[in-house]
Amino acid sequence: MKRLALIIMLTIFSAACAGSPKGDSASGTQILGAWTITANEVGSNPSMFSVSLVASQCSVATPVGTFTVEGPNCFIADDNTGQGSISGTGQFFYPPQGVLVGSSTNPIPSDSTAAINLLFVEADRYGDVAVFDGNGSVSNGAITGTWACDPGTPVCTGVGGTFSGSQN
Repeated sequence: MKRLALIIMLTIFSAACAGSPKGDSASGTQILGAWTITANEVGSNPSMFSVSLVASQCSVATPVGTFTVEGPNCFIADDNTGQGSISGTGQFFYPPQGVLVGSSTNPIPSDSTAAINLLFVEADRYGDVAVFDGNGSVSNGAITGTWACDPGTPVCTGVGGTFSGSQN
């Protein structure tokens, strides 16, 4: 009976540790999951986003265009296709449509940093689109980096800033 109780306790403990979205000292930070991100445009008020990232291909076709980031580990939050989710206020002036993140490493070992690259897309119902490219890093449940208007979307030329966030 004591052996069964010990096995049950170990199973519960193992399941609880494995379910932690931020990871533990053995696994580090998972890029998958929920994040709260603040984007700051130079000379403007910050925008807040809630993002839930799921595994993705590194090149995806969406209703507003085809987007590609460097992997081999890629993650998406795209309300158009129902993969993950994104909500908040667009940095430019369109509602947020999605973000695609690429990383060479996942999970990121504890006390280590991994570089990421990303695309953030805003679009309105009339087909106007703004795409922003970003580079940053993920470490110990936090994300930081910079972003700028993609040259292919001149509607946002010259717009750029920084972002930071934490895993929920």
